[in-house]
Amino acid sequence: MQGEENLSRRLREKIAHRQEILEAAKRVFARKGFHAATVDEIAQEADFSKGAMYVHFANKEDLFLSLIQEKTEELGERLEEVVHSADDLENKVRKFVKTYLDAFDEDKEFFQIIAAEHPRLTAQTQDRLQLRLRERYLETLRLVDEMMQEGIHQGRLRQTEPRFLGITLLGIIHSFTAQWLLLGRKDPLSRMESLIVELFFGGARDNRKVGSRKGEKDVSP
Repeated sequence: MQGEENLSRRLREKIAHRQEILEAAKRVFARKGFHAATVDEIAQEADFSKGAMYVHFANKEDLFLSLIQEKTEELGERLEEVVHSADDLENKVRKFVKTYLDAFDEDKEFFQIIAAEHPRLTAQTQDRLQLRLRERYLETLRLVDEMMQEGIHQGRLRQTEPRFLGITLLGIIHSFTAQWLLLGRKDPLSRMESLIVELFFGGARDNRKVGSRKGEKDVSP
């Protein structure tokens, strides 16, 4: 029994140390970028020896990819909670969008590094990153499919392939996040929540003008 307790304690310590290193790496990457950062700086930030770092991570690239995986998995768990909640469809979509945007606001510097450093990564690291991001995208799309199927079943959404509607929602979200990251915007991304939801449910058409005929005077307020 004592041996099991010691093993459990060592495992908890190992997990805690790994998390401390990841958090330190995030801070260093945010300050200096991926290429300028060094393992020595990360070790110093985490208050670990360089040798202790290599117990958990093979190299700087492995650390970087592990950090990306952790952040995307964390977001995935939060999105899954939203999708499987008891809220109605519109509230689920709104909370889904808000959760997604909030994650980028919370770790803005880190996501900006991913966007900026991606073209400069080695081909092997790029391939590994693309694989992980693709897996996460497909998992997120699966969650969105569930919401779309629910909406179609309730008669809230048009009768079409749920996947098409899911791609539309994620496409709108990704367009806003990409523009925000690439331009280095300082304003909160979450402020676009309502617009994204409105664009998804209503489209870009101004419904006040639906039914008006060519040449007729627009009497919209």
